[in-house]
Amino acid sequence: MLRLIVRLMGPPELGHLDRLTVSIRDDHPWRSQAWPAGGRPTAEQVAAQIWGRWRFTPGTGPGASPSRGVPGADPTGRTTPTGGMPVGEELPFQLEATWPPSWSRQPIDAWQQQIGPWLRLKLESHLEGQPPWVLPAELMIQDGVGYTEVPAPPGT
Repeated sequence: MLRLIVRLMGPPELGHLDRLTVSIRDDHPWRSQAWPAGGRPTAEQVAAQIWGRWRFTPGTGPGASPSRGVPGADPTGRTTPTGGMPVGEELPFQLEATWPPSWSRQPIDAWQQQIGPWLRLKLESHLEGQPPWVLPAELMIQDGVGYTEVPAPPGT
């Protein structure tokens, strides 16, 4: 298990986000776009595979409560929506290791070596009256620890 903390540092004038969706990005942006034919996995299977070392634990997430409209991480573990957050606060996320694709015969240690130590994220922020903005982030995780800062979008 791995714990990810997302902290909204500012600017203070922002006040809060109405919604934040955090997604796991694949190790390469083109990874799930094509796969050789001939007895290989379907395009849907390839797209559902997370090509990275970690995924969100399905059903978990900050304030996960389906009855309040905050479902937690999706069944693949790729995306976790949240109900938003105020400036100066943090949200915890729970992650777990991914496994090699079901159609692969690759052992877990070879899989982890191939995909590397990076946790690649996409943070999609929403504030009423503003267009959503997307910020990418990459964290190198070593010995269970990683850290990065994501700059604020221009004009904030």
